[in-house]
Amino acid sequence: MINSVSVDLEFARDFIENHLDKRQVNKIQHAFPSPRYWTETEVPVQEVLKDRQKLHSMKLGTPVNLYVGVPYCIQTDPGKCGYCLFPVEAFTGNVDLEIYFDYLKREAAMYKEALQGVPLGAVFFGGGTSNLYKEPKYHELMDLVRDLFPDIPAYVDITLEGIPQLFTREKIKAIKESGMNRISMGVQQINEKLNSLSGRKQKIQHTRQTLEWAHEFGLPANIDLIFGWPQQTVATMVEDLETAISWGVYDITHYELNVGGPTDFALNRYHELPSTLSNLEMYRISRDLLKSNGYEQITAYNWRKPGDPHSRPYEEGVTRRLDTMDTLGLGYAAITFFYDVALDEGRSWSYISWRNLAEYKAKVDAGKYPVERGFRHSREDFMISLIWRNLFGLELDRAKFREAFEVDVYDVFEGVWKALEEYGFVEITTEKIKLVGDGPFYTPLIQTLLAERRYNQLREQMVAEVQGQD
Repeated sequence: MINSVSVDLEFARDFIENHLDKRQVNKIQHAFPSPRYWTETEVPVQEVLKDRQKLHSMKLGTPVNLYVGVPYCIQTDPGKCGYCLFPVEAFTGNVDLEIYFDYLKREAAMYKEALQGVPLGAVFFGGGTSNLYKEPKYHELMDLVRDLFPDIPAYVDITLEGIPQLFTREKIKAIKESGMNRISMGVQQINEKLNSLSGRKQKIQHTRQTLEWAHEFGLPANIDLIFGWPQQTVATMVEDLETAISWGVYDITHYELNVGGPTDFALNRYHELPSTLSNLEMYRISRDLLKSNGYEQITAYNWRKPGDPHSRPYEEGVTRRLDTMDTLGLGYAAITFFYDVALDEGRSWSYISWRNLAEYKAKVDAGKYPVERGFRHSREDFMISLIWRNLFGLELDRAKFREAFEVDVYDVFEGVWKALEEYGFVEITTEKIKLVGDGPFYTPLIQTLLAERRYNQLREQMVAEVQGQD
């Protein structure tokens, strides 16, 4: 099975050479395969829940990471902030959230019995825009979590995502008092002129004031910044980073803009985007700037400066394990990942809840799990997914991989690793394979290369299925 995903050296060299100047992030994934291959509409959720309980009864399961989604974003012109590819619904008022929250509670109740005794690993309130909620709802959101996981250890990271202009001092206070212990701000651009291209009304003061409120209440806060933005230059990027550093931000997520689909940036501002090589220059300069100011790179995108008195070890989208992954998604468009080497072949799944709000509500009204579609993983599928997630965290532990899959990850992808080493993207030792140099910037290329042969198999399989239906 595993030999079927090996890639020879010449193929790897050609692939790298042909993709060095292509945009990277259009292909980046935090799990394999891409949701476009999730074609199974009858996902056995009860089977997954029973398997999870079985693993935990045998003390083999990992703590569950809980994702709780909200469908809504404020309306912007251009729509969806000009670039967003995530499914969202237009927000028309607080009544939208009140109605949706009732459905969210009813969905969560479907999982309560199956989660008894299962430990909680982390919580992320995302979307959409989770700080659209009014103050009392943060307590209710945490009540929902505590109903599923009554015993939440103090070390569990509980993060709420939002945008600066929607935070208030009262909201920050309510978030802290509810038991949430981190906020993640999608700032994108501190520069007001560049941010205005997204249609947001966000001002520099919104971000700075939110950080001050977070510090006042002892709430860790990270900010997300994007490079490769329309009309952005190295100078404006550096100015944004230096501003964030001067504000005392200890955690900065800095990533390349993903441009695609029917978005305004893809359709109307593509000519204003920096080239891939310009983005690579931005990555190098930002990397050196952050390192020179005491920040450590902990993932391809995440930077942390030691010394934050309120810091928590949060690393979005990464796992350090190579034997298991368990994320339960609740709400509109929420994604669940469930795989473990202890499971029998074909019992590992990825699936997504309905991305149509009316369909999501209809399923909950019918007392059914609101799952739209999913993908049943083979052993090699979740092997690739775990490799991807670990590489996003900059390194692969060869001993842990051997323990999980009874083979050396170097042997499985020998051609890939040799080619990547030639380009200076990885450093290979007997213990680990690490991304070095420009390797973190090219993480999407590396992930895609590792999965290319398996992707070809899946594409051929989809074509055969379509032809069989004709």
